[in-house]
Amino acid sequence: MAKKYILAHDTGTGGDKAVLTDLEGRIVESAYQPYEIYTPRPDWAEQDPDELWDAVAATTREVLAKSGIDPAEVLGVGVSAQMFNLLPVDEQCRPVTRMLSWLDVRSVAQADRLLTDEMQAFLYEHTGNMPTAKDVVPKILWLKEERPDLWERTRWLLDCKEYILFKLTGEVAIDWHGASVFFLFNPHTKTWDQEVCDRLGIPVDKLPPAFPCTKVIGEVTAAAAAQTGLPAGTPVVLCAGDVAVAQSGSGANREGKAHLCIGTATWVGVSSSTLRNDPDKPFWALNHIDPDKFVIAGEMETGGGALQWYRNLLGGEEARLAKERGVSTYQVFDELAATAPAGSDGLFFTPWLSGERAPVLDHYARGGFLGLSMGHSRAHLTRSVMEGIAFHIRWIIEAMEKVGFAIDEMQAIGGGSVSPLWTQIIADVTGRRLNVVENPLEAGAMGAALTVAVGLSVYPSMDAVDDLIQVKAVFDPQPENHAVYERMYGTYRQFYAALAPIYRASATHA
Repeated sequence: MAKKYILAHDTGTGGDKAVLTDLEGRIVESAYQPYEIYTPRPDWAEQDPDELWDAVAATTREVLAKSGIDPAEVLGVGVSAQMFNLLPVDEQCRPVTRMLSWLDVRSVAQADRLLTDEMQAFLYEHTGNMPTAKDVVPKILWLKEERPDLWERTRWLLDCKEYILFKLTGEVAIDWHGASVFFLFNPHTKTWDQEVCDRLGIPVDKLPPAFPCTKVIGEVTAAAAAQTGLPAGTPVVLCAGDVAVAQSGSGANREGKAHLCIGTATWVGVSSSTLRNDPDKPFWALNHIDPDKFVIAGEMETGGGALQWYRNLLGGEEARLAKERGVSTYQVFDELAATAPAGSDGLFFTPWLSGERAPVLDHYARGGFLGLSMGHSRAHLTRSVMEGIAFHIRWIIEAMEKVGFAIDEMQAIGGGSVSPLWTQIIADVTGRRLNVVENPLEAGAMGAALTVAVGLSVYPSMDAVDDLIQVKAVFDPQPENHAVYERMYGTYRQFYAALAPIYRASATHA
């Protein structure tokens, strides 16, 4: 029987999306299942890894059933997932605790110890990165220091995707991209850095073996076949986490190409054959799916997440209208925000609701509305949230250009790119063209599927994948609006400079 399809998963923060694609990455069928984020204490955010696996198994069964294909026609399987999580497991790969989410900031004290000048320089020299409280290294140190009972039971320190791969194949492994987000990995030698691990007291043998993203890591086991409906023996490609597959699924694999992902977290990523970064305020310097490249990415912690927060807190009326009309709350937001002028009549929103990563490492920063007056309406507030996120995206772009990148246009993906208004606002604020791809919500899963295709020799390289990604809409900056935002941008930057020390003092003296 001809092998004509690829099954890929995007195991995100809020749920798992499965897509069945043909060998050119075109989506044949998809399925989605949500799961929970648990917040048992302030600053804690956890997920149950078995709930994630159950969702992967369920969406696999659903997508195969909905498509009507014979599962034997599936050429291979790949999984992408959220990153910067920590899942300690025992000798049998059973979780010893729930997964500490990337949203979890319980390890601020450990992160602060790592952000001394000497330690920053040491970590940057060896890994090209520096951690905040949301990163893996502080979480590992928290586990070791605060829960020694769990630390003693821990055989492997995994991230989200690695557990799903184990459930599929019975193999423990991590890809080079996923390893590089631990900030314990040397991106040049592509090995766990012994000096860094020794300095931090983290045993290298607790870290999973690392391999190229396109490696076939194993096959679907009989147990996984029974749960998923896939044939036992189906090849599983190691694949990569969400940043790398977003880079690839957006069609930005070739040298110097950039993409913008507007999801819960929002980032700008560039494909580069050289590791270029800012040693004082570094971006993510991560290994690419292409073994000869890096992904340099500047991330803001709550891009789309800030608009979700606004929806949940203040969007009750819009949600009611959306339900009456049978449309999404975000569509109603777009219509409302469009009635306010560019610049929201001087109202600013600072989107640092959960600290910030780029172009500043600051887990104390917090958000707010600034410049509110009696004349401002819900339309102004809604638009200012979109504009504040766009201002921060511009700040990231300009900081990346200072280290040598030229970002004239970006491939746009993620939920935020579905909004024509927000996409236009980002183009107007940044002064850059945005190319929204044909399937912006499935770009991550498509990137995973095409990584499988390269791993199984359907295509010779990740560069070839760019030719398969189609653009459905182009947004160029509108000069009149850009001029308004140009006047406001300096003020936005001044807000951070003025408020950052206040936020830190408030947190440390509380």
